[in-house]
Order: sequence, then structure tokens, then C-alpha cells
Amino acid sequence: MNVTAHLGLASADVTLATWPNLHGDWTPVVYPTLLETIGLHAALSVAIDALHVANHLADV
Repeated sequence: MNVTAHLGLASADVTLATWPNLHGDWTPVVYPTLLETIGLHAALSVAIDALHVANHLADV
């Protein structure tokens, strides 16, 4: 089975990874990409918060 991980953004759909011909238990193959995606989300959330704080301080 072919498996592809996509990240749906407001402006585009991004392919994170593609695993051709997966058989059996996908967990050891797919799980690391899911962890990376969760880490990316956390990093982007921190960056957005930092940008909001910087913009607020610039307005003060």
C-alpha cells in the first residue's frame, strides 16, 4: 500500500512524506514523521506568539 502524509495549510497542501509499498504495521515508519510534524507545529506556534509580542512591544 502507498501512504502519503499531507499537511493542509491555509494557502496550500504540503506533502510531508511518501512511503511506497508499505506492508504490515506502519507505526515504526510513519510515527517519526508524525512526531516531527508535532514538533514543527509547536515551533511555529512559539514563533507566532513571539511575533505577536514583538509587534505589541513595537506599538507601545
